[in-house]
Amino acid sequence: MTHAGTDTYVFGYKAVQDMAPAASGVYTIYTSQRWIYVGETGDIRQSLFDHLNTLGACMKRRGPLSYSFELVPAAERVTRQQALIATLVPACNPTAH
Repeated sequence: MTHAGTDTYVFGYKAVQDMAPAASGVYTIYTSQRWIYVGETGDIRQSLFDHLNTLGACMKRRGPLSYSFELVPAAERVTRQQALIATLVPACNPTAH
């Protein structure tokens, strides 16, 4: 699997609080079998909390989720996100369908 970052964490409040930085970067949300979402943000931790708090139908029906992230400077985030979307074809990104 190719994804943002090399470490994998359970997609839940404790792991986000403990492991996700409040920093610029890209992140992936996925299951053991499918890429679900690729995002870019100025605050990885807050964006992951936002997803947890408003988990959409696309993510809810996927079962146990994991996440990873990669620190990326603001000027490079969108380009990195687009490259990951093109490579991974995540199920829940609006442009991935």
